[in-house]
Amino acid sequence: MAHKAGFVNIIGNPNVGKSTLMNAFVGERLSIITSKAQTTRHRILGIVNGEDFQVILRDTPGIIKPAY
Repeated sequence: MAHKAGFVNIIGNPNVGKSTLMNAFVGERLSIITSKAQTTRHRILGIVNGEDFQVILRDTPGIIKPAY
């Protein structure tokens, strides 16, 4: 059986649950979760291992559209 590996970037608007989703997948509290916007300011990496796979998750800051 072949071992599979990949990367998953979790992106989206601020305060939509990106950090909560990553914490749920990883099974640990890696990302801080608050109701305040822009709590995540840098990429946070989490690794999920299975018998025949490995997934590296990246929690990213929320996307804010510029005002111009």
